[in-house]
Amino acid sequence: MQLFQEIRRRVKYLIAPLFWLVLTVYFGYHAVNGERGLRRLFELKQEIQIASQVAEEVALRRAEMEKRVHQLSPQSIDVDMLEESARTLLNMGQEGDYVILDTAE
Repeated sequence: MQLFQEIRRRVKYLIAPLFWLVLTVYFGYHAVNGERGLRRLFELKQEIQIASQVAEEVALRRAEMEKRVHQLSPQSIDVDMLEESARTLLNMGQEGDYVILDTAE
């Protein structure tokens, strides 16, 4: 009977530290691996970096297209650009022209 009381007394002193240990491990695990933990933070940073690169590429393409449109505007028409566009649209060329088909797109 004394052994049982001794075990009960010692367990009584271990319950609170054990509870706090379990609670700390639980929250520590979720702080690293949870939905809003450190792992997810690093994944989001990588996604943001990739999205920024895509945005830069799109901005460069847009600037190039705006430049081409500006060259075709009536206020500042570029004769070479106009001729290139006309040949492309009409599918025609001059005598002696070489046609290289680009099927990559």
